Amino acid sequence: MNNTPSACYKGFDLYPLVYKIQPAQSWPRTKPDRSFNASVVICREGHRPGGERTRVFRLESTPWENIGTARRGAVKFGEDIINGLIPGESVATL
Repeated sequence: MNNTPSACYKGFDLYPLVYKIQPAQSWPRTKPDRSFNASVVICREGHRPGGERTRVFRLESTPWENIGTARRGAVKFGEDIINGLIPGESVATL
C-alpha cells in the first residue's frame, strides 16, 4: 500500500482500496464489463496504515464501472463514517 493518503479529512487519513471482481455470467454470453468493489482504510492523520490506529471499512454497495468512481466512492464513504452518517460504523476507537 502506498503510504501517501488519497485524502486527509478532519484529522484522519483515507486510503481507498479497489478490487476488480468477476461479474456474474449469463447466457447468451456477452462480454462482461469491468466491475469493481471498494473498501477504505481510515487511520489517524500521521499514523502508518496497518498500525493500531487503523481500520478497514468495506462498502456494501453495487459494483462500480471503473476504478475512478470506485476510489471516489470509497473516499466519500470514509468521510461519511467520520461524520457519523453510517449507522454501526465509527472511528471513535482510532
